[in-house]
Amino acid sequence: MNKLLLAGLPLALITLGACNNNAPSTEAEYIEALAKYRSCPTASVLKDITSFSSDFGDTSLGQAEWFEVNGKRKDVVTTASGLQYSVNKASKIKTNVPQLSESVRVNYHGLFFSGDIFDSSFDRGEDISFPLDKVIRGWTEGVGLMRPCDAWTFYIPSNLAYGVNGKGSIPGNTPLIFHVQLLGTSVNF
Repeated sequence: MNKLLLAGLPLALITLGACNNNAPSTEAEYIEALAKYRSCPTASVLKDITSFSSDFGDTSLGQAEWFEVNGKRKDVVTTASGLQYSVNKASKIKTNVPQLSESVRVNYHGLFFSGDIFDSSFDRGEDISFPLDKVIRGWTEGVGLMRPCDAWTFYIPSNLAYGVNGKGSIPGNTPLIFHVQLLGTSVNF
């Protein structure tokens, strides 16, 4: 049980369970309760997010100029690293954001600036889970700011994506756009 408390089990979960005489009593019950607390309810999972933030501006601009122009849009936030994001749907869940030590479950579309989708969990019909600290820097930072059920668009400069080398079908020095919905987080033990 100490592992669970160290992992940040919300005090509210313990308190509410104790008040109702149905507090989780085993490690498995605590993990199940924590998962429910940190997950997007099925009714709030979006069927598709391709319509969010589909205006990518003048994609004929060079990367630095494009990000400068995009960063001036009123709905776009630019972080210190240069990651840009817009909130398409804000979560009503008031829980902590994911930590680097956690795994996250998401649905997403990955797009080139041309609007062409290069990868999509939506198109495959299945969400994906991964440790937050094992993906490109733009994802680690962006998803690390989200709460379960949030649906955001990330505008990721190439240095926060796959850099100069690229990966697979993604050429080097390629900025990327992702529509992402965070479905949940889980603690890695």
